[in-house]
Amino acid sequence: MKYIRQVLLMMREEKLFSGIYIAGTAMALAFTMVMAVVYYIKLAPIYPETNRLRTVYLKSIVVRVERDSRLIGASGYSFSEKAFEEWLLPSKNYEYCAPTLPTAGSGSFSEYTTESTKSPTGEYIDAITNYTNADFFKIYEYEFLEGRPLTKQDVENHEKVCVVSDDFAEQYFGRGVSAVGRTVETEYHGPMRVVGVVRSGSQLTPDSYMQLFLPYTLRNTQHSDNPYCGSHGIVLTVKDDRQLETLRQELDEIAARLTQTDAIQIRWSNKEGTTRTVQLTNGMETHPMHTLLGASGADSFLGETSCWPIVKHFAGLLFVLLVVPALNLCSIVAGRMERRTAEMAVRKTFGARRSVLLNQVVKENLVMTCIGGLIGLALAWLAVYAFRTPILGLFFDSSAPGASPIVTGEMLFAPLLFVGAFAAILVLNLLAALLPAWWSLRKPIVESMMEKR
Repeated sequence: MKYIRQVLLMMREEKLFSGIYIAGTAMALAFTMVMAVVYYIKLAPIYPETNRLRTVYLKSIVVRVERDSRLIGASGYSFSEKAFEEWLLPSKNYEYCAPTLPTAGSGSFSEYTTESTKSPTGEYIDAITNYTNADFFKIYEYEFLEGRPLTKQDVENHEKVCVVSDDFAEQYFGRGVSAVGRTVETEYHGPMRVVGVVRSGSQLTPDSYMQLFLPYTLRNTQHSDNPYCGSHGIVLTVKDDRQLETLRQELDEIAARLTQTDAIQIRWSNKEGTTRTVQLTNGMETHPMHTLLGASGADSFLGETSCWPIVKHFAGLLFVLLVVPALNLCSIVAGRMERRTAEMAVRKTFGARRSVLLNQVVKENLVMTCIGGLIGLALAWLAVYAFRTPILGLFFDSSAPGASPIVTGEMLFAPLLFVGAFAAILVLNLLAALLPAWWSLRKPIVESMMEKR
């Protein structure tokens, strides 16, 4: 308490220094917290993507054409129902596997996943639609407010049934109306009977933000010339890295067989002197690694999976968000220590040890750092919630329907986010205070006393 009273007194006497120091700490923590929230939303196991650490995406079939070991062309195709049923369904090297949106894992929405529906009042309502199977509801653990998920029998029997989100059910049927057992009039499949209603997720998680779930067997999207190419992505979960590696080897063996056949053809592939290679595992990574590679700009389409782009990307972020503010605070503290040189010299003359003086400076800055940290935390929460559309629009796909993205409590109030960000700010601020103070206190007493003030 004695040090806190001293700091408060010092803050009243040196209002400019204290204000700049606290404001600098608050802004550094606020910006750091905003970025921490962004990557927490992208990486953490939040509803309904609670299995993110074990989730893996298969985005596309890649065909590379080379001449004299030089790449002259590459094309990527989504998977057809035939590809899913022949290559993935028989495999034992995963827990759950489901066809899903072609943009799965990209962090964005696709205009091709929207289907028009006609409500009982005659209003046309666009719904983000996914064609999938029963495993999808085990990969993404939706909370069912009514009814049940799609079943294996629904998919195999081509049943005209669907699962809807609660926000779509309210918009389509009206508030407080039970949707299970009613029908949704779809543009391409006619009336679909609702068998379940799930609590909607957030537009900030586009891999799972769906409003209408239909059996994938209702949609035949395979190309006539390339029967393995269609309009599905693949999402699956694995038990551990060993199972993931076994699955990767299995798919590489399938790709090697496809390379020896003409099952998948693209332009340039029949030109003289060219070699064609089919690849299935480009960008095949667990959700965290897949997301980090995408954020760092690595091209998973061409198989760039080095961790070096991730290191460079986040090293740059940390430098801008933490190191630059710390250097500025260091110069401010150094200027203040120059003004206090004579004071420190007098105290040393009366027997104060250097460690005691250094300890006082550190504790003063610790108190101001804590004050700035709390202000910065409040600013970060206010900014992310009140200005979520412009701020989060910089980092997430803003093409989803809705006036503003849904920001849930579990996205904002994650204790580890604040602890981690505050710890980083605290360490850098203490270093910013410690180094100038240590340097200043090294001067001999006589030299300190004689300095001009």
